[in-house]
Amino acid sequence: MQQQEHYMLSLKTRISAGLILVLMYGMLAIGLSVSLPSSNYTFSTTATSILAQLPNQNAFEVAAFITPTGEIEAEPTLGYEEPDILPDYASLNQFFQHHQALHDALVAGRLQIRDTHNNITEVLLDTRSIFDLPGLFWLQLICGLAGMVMCLMVWVPAKRSTAINAFTLTGLSYVMFSSAAAVYSTRELFISSDLFVWLSGLNHFGALLFSASLSVFIWNYPVKSPSPWLTRVFYAAFFCSFCIDQAQLVTSPVEGFHLWVMGIFLTGLLGSLWQWWQTRGQPIPRAASRWIVVSILAGTAFFAGGMILPAILQTATPASQGLLFTTFLLMYAGMATGVVRYQLFDLDRWWFALWGWLLGGLAIMLADMLLVSLLSLSGPVTLTLSVALVGWLYFPLRQYAWKKWFMHNQRELDKWLANALPAMLVAQQSQNRSGLEDALNAVFHPLSIEEHDALENDNSVSLLSNGQALKVIDTSTEKFWLLQHAQQGSRLFNAQDVNIAKLVLALYKLVAQAQVAFVEGAKEERYRIRRDMHDDLGAKLLHLLHKSDPDSKPLVRDAIRDLRNLLKDMEGESLSFDAACIQWREETTRRCNDHGAKLAWQAQQINLILGVGQYAELTRIVREAVTNALKHADCSNLTVTFAQDAEVLRLVVDNDGVAPNAIAGEKRGLAIMSSRAQKLGGKCSYHCRAGHWQACIELSLASLSIGANAPAFEFDYSSGTA
Repeated sequence: MQQQEHYMLSLKTRISAGLILVLMYGMLAIGLSVSLPSSNYTFSTTATSILAQLPNQNAFEVAAFITPTGEIEAEPTLGYEEPDILPDYASLNQFFQHHQALHDALVAGRLQIRDTHNNITEVLLDTRSIFDLPGLFWLQLICGLAGMVMCLMVWVPAKRSTAINAFTLTGLSYVMFSSAAAVYSTRELFISSDLFVWLSGLNHFGALLFSASLSVFIWNYPVKSPSPWLTRVFYAAFFCSFCIDQAQLVTSPVEGFHLWVMGIFLTGLLGSLWQWWQTRGQPIPRAASRWIVVSILAGTAFFAGGMILPAILQTATPASQGLLFTTFLLMYAGMATGVVRYQLFDLDRWWFALWGWLLGGLAIMLADMLLVSLLSLSGPVTLTLSVALVGWLYFPLRQYAWKKWFMHNQRELDKWLANALPAMLVAQQSQNRSGLEDALNAVFHPLSIEEHDALENDNSVSLLSNGQALKVIDTSTEKFWLLQHAQQGSRLFNAQDVNIAKLVLALYKLVAQAQVAFVEGAKEERYRIRRDMHDDLGAKLLHLLHKSDPDSKPLVRDAIRDLRNLLKDMEGESLSFDAACIQWREETTRRCNDHGAKLAWQAQQINLILGVGQYAELTRIVREAVTNALKHADCSNLTVTFAQDAEVLRLVVDNDGVAPNAIAGEKRGLAIMSSRAQKLGGKCSYHCRAGHWQACIELSLASLSIGANAPAFEFDYSSGTA
């Protein structure tokens, strides 16, 4: 196991290794193209002839090439970008033989050309540099490499599956057939037949593998194919068709290659119908499947219509193959967009963080190369100025960018502790956030962090997938956090990270214990205040009751009752809604009798338990609403209604004592009611209607469940006060 971990690499390291391989492949293609022989003439092809041109001279039409083995008629087919559009394999083999003869004659220094006026000119061997490679070569090569990089960026972080592997193979096959075509389609008529045949075979191998892999992908994503044998059938068709084509078991490339490519691809497209049926009733998978099909059609329709169909029908000259290769990037660009829209391949938006890292490093390297090229072209004065600018401006900016993109995650203990502790303290005051999650994010900067249910036998902290993931158990909630790809994928988790995670977990528990200790301390302080109020203030009010005259005794009794309710609130006991309604009704009935008003009390039975703070707030809201009706309005009838409407508790206090010129406006008592309602997660409204004044309070039953939004002491960690 230790040996296996030794060979495991981090996410960014694996991506870097893949990019190096892609770059090496691109350099191999460039070197192969540069190694092709060149001549002192520039040859170009028209629809009916081949033209030759010396530097700074006019072009002329070539009638034939003269080699030691005989003349080769200068037909425009010699300049075809893609030889497999020829009508049959016999013409294809003759095409390769002519190129071998031209190559051998040029290398031997015995090649001549004859123009239409029978003038014979010698063709001289010349070398080819990287600057002589045409733009069409770079276009095909860069498109193929870009497609491979996109597939690599999907394959490395994604979970292995048939669909993911097939999609990656499309990128591999794309770079194979595009790079091979880039070499032979931009030749200068001179290439050995062995190399030409090998490159053409690589092109056919890649094209057939692309069709088969794309078909397997369509049949397996987002829903897996009905049978694994279907995948085997597609790859078997690829193998058989390639063997038939290379062995030339049929008469033409149309039968041995083009029809197979189209047939495999169209069979694969049938998988989109199967995916559509399998994703019925699942809007997100169906939308993802539709997006994939649109991306594939956008990337392949132009090539199929402009290259393959004309080759099959033999009715028109196909379009430029090199230009059509660029359209395949539309498919991969569509897939990249699908990662954001539909989380294709189970990749989240953090996938683009990897792209930011990749493109950031590429930008720095390109800036270095551009600077070197500019310095090499400078004169003495300009060179001196450039060196000064490089030392004073470019290198500081480059170092800043390098640290920002690649070294900003290297944190010491004091740095991550300074971020982890405040994250815990702030998050613990919110019921919807986890302080442990915020702390782990601050310390390890994973690409993703997920919450799962923990099992009883789970360890507190453990490494998974050979360091690609870290599992941290929160025993207080029986949950665990799964962190994947440390430091934004730049390294693996290791044994030191396990120890650090244990320290973070211990710190989190310590903060939680401090919070509990504070709550317990506040509770003890409330009990002390309650005892003092009961013993001192209660005794004095009772003494005042016995000494007061009969007219003042009701007021003293109200004060004693308020004190009793206040002390009960401080006990911290919950109360059912029905029991609370009984107390509210008794108090409201007594007050209405004192003011000569008739009370109509309507209350539904609601299965609800009120916390202490919630009961206290509702009591004050009911009391204030009744006070407004009895004190500020000359009412004779008062109606109090408690009703449940879906998940809303509605309190309506209605009275008929509204003056004719009464105007609903902001009053102090009404403002207090609104404030208390908002504290409970509700709202308060009031208005005049048909000679009645109504105050309406609406509260969410979810916010009134015991413990939810209950008024409580809040602790300020910066000052240590409540």
